[in-house]
Amino acid sequence: MKVLRFCWCVVWVIGTVNIWGARVAGVWDEIVFGQPSSERRHGFSDKATEIVRGGMEEPARVLLPVPGERVEGGNMTFTMKIDPDRQNYFTARFWGSDSGNSNLLILFCEGKQVGYRHLGDYDVLDIANEDLPRPGHFTYTTVPLPFSMTKGKEKIELSIRSTGRIARYGNSFDAYQKVMEKPSKAIYKGYTHTEAWFRPSKKEIREFEQGERRVRTAPGEEVMEEVRQFVNRQISGYMKKTEIDQETAALLAYAYHEPWTVAYRNKAVAEQVIRTADQYYERFAREPKSVYDGSWLTVGPLCEALNVFVPEVCEVWDGKMANGRTRRENWTDMFAACVDYAKTHRRSYTNQSMIVDLHLYNVNRMLAVFAPEKALPVWQALAFIYESMGIAPWSGSLSADGLPTWPLGKTYYQFSQDGLSKELGYVGGYGEILNWMVHLYEATGERGLTDTRDPLVRAQMLKILHARSHFRYPTPDNEGYAAMRGESVIGWRDHGYYPAGITYGERGYHREGTPIMAAAATLDPEAVAYAQQMMEDNQFFAVVKEKMKDRGLNSTYTLLRLPGEYELIMKQPRREGRLPMSEGMPDMLFSDEEVGVVALKNGDEILYTSLYWRANFAVNFLARVHYITPECDRVATVFEDIRYTPSGYTYTRPERNNLFFSPARNFYPEVKSAHTGEQLPIARIPDGVEFKPGQESVYAGKGDFYILRYGKYLIAMNCTRDQTFDVTVPTEGRVHTFPGKEVVRDKVLMVQPRSTTVLIVE
Repeated sequence: MKVLRFCWCVVWVIGTVNIWGARVAGVWDEIVFGQPSSERRHGFSDKATEIVRGGMEEPARVLLPVPGERVEGGNMTFTMKIDPDRQNYFTARFWGSDSGNSNLLILFCEGKQVGYRHLGDYDVLDIANEDLPRPGHFTYTTVPLPFSMTKGKEKIELSIRSTGRIARYGNSFDAYQKVMEKPSKAIYKGYTHTEAWFRPSKKEIREFEQGERRVRTAPGEEVMEEVRQFVNRQISGYMKKTEIDQETAALLAYAYHEPWTVAYRNKAVAEQVIRTADQYYERFAREPKSVYDGSWLTVGPLCEALNVFVPEVCEVWDGKMANGRTRRENWTDMFAACVDYAKTHRRSYTNQSMIVDLHLYNVNRMLAVFAPEKALPVWQALAFIYESMGIAPWSGSLSADGLPTWPLGKTYYQFSQDGLSKELGYVGGYGEILNWMVHLYEATGERGLTDTRDPLVRAQMLKILHARSHFRYPTPDNEGYAAMRGESVIGWRDHGYYPAGITYGERGYHREGTPIMAAAATLDPEAVAYAQQMMEDNQFFAVVKEKMKDRGLNSTYTLLRLPGEYELIMKQPRREGRLPMSEGMPDMLFSDEEVGVVALKNGDEILYTSLYWRANFAVNFLARVHYITPECDRVATVFEDIRYTPSGYTYTRPERNNLFFSPARNFYPEVKSAHTGEQLPIARIPDGVEFKPGQESVYAGKGDFYILRYGKYLIAMNCTRDQTFDVTVPTEGRVHTFPGKEVVRDKVLMVQPRSTTVLIVE
């Protein structure tokens, strides 16, 4: 097998991997922003910046908004020493108690942009969040400098520019790029170095005292009464409307069975839902495609609502509508058209696939009530759910003759065997799809009757909950109280989520889910234990109160579920178990070779890494790391070594500054990318799968074997089913396995198929 290691234009052919030779320790250069002498030595110049005293009273600079400027805020330029022969990295130092006001900080090298503004494998320097990344500690972000621009040079001109936040799916400039209104996150220092793992000096890394673990005292249970009042106000408003959409109809139908709501057993709700169905049919009659074309929902929420009122619907379905046909005949045509559309327009990203198939199932269920002969057999509708949930291989959309198309091959599953979704690699925010799984699980049975629901769906949901549990880590919330947050730094489709929201079982801060949905739906002991841990940390009410700030329909629907869920969880005995990354839990290693991700806990250190990192188009030799220690956080994009099966094709990076969806969102034509023209190899595409170079593919960038050395950790991951790879053991220091900590005396270790070996070098 040919093995390539691109250090841009350098190609190595490797037999046994041995990349741990002599390396230069420490940094090549360091600039202290806000310190005049340091800035003078580096030829510093700036526009619209301000010196501040920030964390630990150290100097720093913030970049300011520029009045009248639509895109960029302040910027600063400086020159730093680099190694002319090796791969160089740039690291920026931030204070974890700064939010950054959702602005972007972008590194430029010799006037060209380093990284991509939205979901590129090379990320920008900082995408701030309103939340605080690591209160009371410094954080470090590392990005690689393009080798083509540093080769043969001993100095390089770098710039850091600021912009306002971006709305990632905006299709026009104004919708996408927001004006910078507040100062950026403070930048304390910048460093150049050649080692992937950035090592601050001992003087810089203080021995932080963790202090006493503080637990919230407020808010408390009074929040649940606030939820009831808020939801009832919203419901009262919806019920007064003469016309509502199908999502509102689904909300009211759910409220119909909740005793504490104003909609409880209210006949007006049934009438309103039926009236809404008539209105949707009238729209369908005028323009059929307007109901379903391009929609993931078709009329799924409407059918979910109608299912609550089947007896009432049967009483009126023989009534004539304006076209002289019965309601039953008309609605049947609409439902059948939506089922036909949904089964031929399935989507390959996991969360999207689940949403499409959930609504397909709900529409088909109602079609079976109206015209059983036109509905899909129950087994076939359920098979779509099995595919979306990774229980069965994903067969894709049906062709015109009703056959599966298998666009990703006949062995592709939406979830890995270990329980992580694949979009295409590990996903943080979009991977938190337990809420959609609950909806799918509930759709397979009758409300409140858990014994009627599908047991395979339940088992898969709980498997995924367990897998996701490894991606919650302890860190103070914005006010310094103990909390667990979801891991998003290493997520393929995560933008601006460092840190992610407070997450225990599932991400209840999001508008489409509650913090305890899976626990309440299954009463599984492990799921209940995570919910109870959240309540013991008193983070449940804080998340719910924050959620109430969103007045959107989806948030109202999930708040509607909460009182019943909360009451059910509070009745449960205390279950054993806590989230694996919680303080005091034992050392742990979780690896998923299909997704290319590792999560490990070593004492009070936590390391997350995505070895298969945003390689949408080709093998890119990049890994993403989030390394959490008692002293600091490190966020890094670094080079790794990859063995892969070549396809013979290559991919050339285009001139884009925004890689994801960039043909439609290339809003900065004057900004040139530092990565343009880089050629990358494309891995082998399975037989029978259509592919052209330049297309996004789940296979084009996937390696067979990954090796990452980051600090004291060496991670070797074998992603194949039938090959064994070898890795050379580092010769420096004492080497032991993790976990288990057995001393390694061999010079070479064999890594078996679908396994990961972690070594610690001390």
